[in-house]
Amino acid sequence: MKIKLSLFNLCLLAYLVPTLQGFSQIQRKTAVSIIDEKFYINGKPTYENKVWSNSDGKEYSIDGLLFNARMVQGIFDDLNEKTKGQWAYPDTREWDPDRNTDEFIQAMPAWKAHGLKGFTLNLQGGCPFGYCNDFPWDNSAFNPDGTLRNSFMERTARILDSADDLEMVVILGLFYFGEDQNLTDDNAVRNAVKHAINWVLDKGYTNVIIEINNECSVAAYDHEILKCERVHELIHLAKSIQREGRSLYVSTSLAGGHVPTDNIVAASDFILIHGNGVQDQKRITEISEEIRRKNVYSPKPLVNNEDDIPWRNPDQGWEEKGNNFVASVQSYTGWGFFDFRLPEENELYNQGYQSIPVNWQLSSERKRDFFELLAKITGYEGTPKLELKFSKEIGKSIGVEIDKAVTDLVVQRFELIINNKVVAAFSEIPKNIPTNTLEKEFLPSTHWVKVRLLYSLKGQKITVESPYYKNPWWPYGG
Repeated sequence: MKIKLSLFNLCLLAYLVPTLQGFSQIQRKTAVSIIDEKFYINGKPTYENKVWSNSDGKEYSIDGLLFNARMVQGIFDDLNEKTKGQWAYPDTREWDPDRNTDEFIQAMPAWKAHGLKGFTLNLQGGCPFGYCNDFPWDNSAFNPDGTLRNSFMERTARILDSADDLEMVVILGLFYFGEDQNLTDDNAVRNAVKHAINWVLDKGYTNVIIEINNECSVAAYDHEILKCERVHELIHLAKSIQREGRSLYVSTSLAGGHVPTDNIVAASDFILIHGNGVQDQKRITEISEEIRRKNVYSPKPLVNNEDDIPWRNPDQGWEEKGNNFVASVQSYTGWGFFDFRLPEENELYNQGYQSIPVNWQLSSERKRDFFELLAKITGYEGTPKLELKFSKEIGKSIGVEIDKAVTDLVVQRFELIINNKVVAAFSEIPKNIPTNTLEKEFLPSTHWVKVRLLYSLKGQKITVESPYYKNPWWPYGG
């Protein structure tokens, strides 16, 4: 008797068997795999059988795409004592890398509730201001010789563990221009690749794919091996490291609007695209088409994992037509949201996912715009939006507004938080919060106020917060 297996089953079996044999003592929940142009999670395509029908009546398959967001600062720290003070949280006036990671993990279920399947996390972070010319800080998981810094990797493990529990894919970036100079030479870079890949494999993670470096085409890289002409050497190196026959999927990225070079397309398991600077959404479609026409291209997923144009270009916005996100969907390419604080937003803590310190919640209009369009395209329900209304009489009461009732939402806890301290808790969502005890303790000085809702939905625990309001009652504070 012969058992006939489909190509899909053969590929999946080849992927999963080494995992089960090699990591029998580490029980992981999430396994990512790639077959042709599709991503699979635990043997099923992402957004399995889902089609997005837009308002024009056209239908676009999203089966197998990887929608993601650039969340590269989840393990951020600054080891330069001269610069680390500038990253202090506004409510405590202190920087805390563990708080940063804790709040990142706390926000992840809300991202998933809108249909987010993946995010990019970098071992060397990214510019804490969005775009930078100078990089005096030291935010790197690597020592100069390429060995790993334990504190960074402990925070990385916490995020990867949480992503594994949530069945989310992590695009783990290794190097970033402006930080790579902290590695002594090309051999140290190779050593760093070996240490990072071995660490992922030793931990048994099966939900991680690798981005060797962010934008190899940027001239700021100090090491030749991290530039586009030679980065394929590191892609091959990373792919060659195995455990019981299992290796990681590997790629790298170029700057916004650049078409990956032939050596990168040929070596990569998936193709990364950046959309920054691409003002015409038609060009997003053309880039995907140009990649697929290359002689060296064979079927593999295309993923845009960094694009800030929809919110930086007033002619695009977040409607379901006419922006880079939608153009990516139409060209069967995954898309990733890149968000940071503009210079004029420097004091606006609620803005930006790359600017340190980060509010990881859906705390700004453009964050919610992205996630709401994502939920519409993927068919996910999303999360409630919380806002606070402060009484005209200073310190008297806080009104709570919630934009929608999520079906089957079960409230676990509702908290009032001032200056990062829980000052009141409720078992239901109150319409008004009496605050007659707050004036003496908080209001005479600068104060930050928000509420936090912890609830469960279909067995998943989710946390959402209102924006963080600074000194909502004038004239107290500044």
